Amino acid sequence: MITVTLSLVLALSPATEIPRNFLLSEPAARKTQTPEEAYEQGYKISDKLTRPLELNPCVHRRAADRGRLAARTITLWTSAPSGASEQLVLYKSSRAAHAAFAQLRAEVKRCARKGDPASPALRIRWRTSPAKAGDESIGMGYQTWQDGSVNETITGVVARRGSALMIYTTSDGSYNPGGLTKDARKMAAKVCSLPGVC
Repeated sequence: MITVTLSLVLALSPATEIPRNFLLSEPAARKTQTPEEAYEQGYKISDKLTRPLELNPCVHRRAADRGRLAARTITLWTSAPSGASEQLVLYKSSRAAHAAFAQLRAEVKRCARKGDPASPALRIRWRTSPAKAGDESIGMGYQTWQDGSVNETITGVVARRGSALMIYTTSDGSYNPGGLTKDARKMAAKVCSLPGVC
């Protein structure tokens, strides 16, 4: 007869929730702001499983991936035309997380150049670049063009570690995923503290 310890069972069971203040930006996002601070910038925190991935080339209205167990998304807005986001999604297995990562890579190629039906003059161009974080990763982002000029640039990094997928984005500056890789690497190491992720 084989005896399995409770700690071993917990280690092999996938994590079904993300602890409070686990994301890198979460302590700042949960901090109470003064009215002056709230006027300059603010955070939104969402644990909705149906929320699309923060990098969403084909503009899904709901999550297009499968096998999610838990998710948390933190978005930062500022009074200047800029913002950032951090998203962590836990899947039922490494295979499900890899499938979500592969689907996103395929979608950025399929939907690389899109127009906005509501604004025919607005063009969106997606691009990818190498990145190094976790088990697999990619730099990804887009620029919007109108009347031959760049309106907005969004830069992001997507990384997978075990059964976790993490995404970091910013609208500051020009396209430079390398600036976000540090956070992706930090989270890729941190998720291994959650049961069953690595």
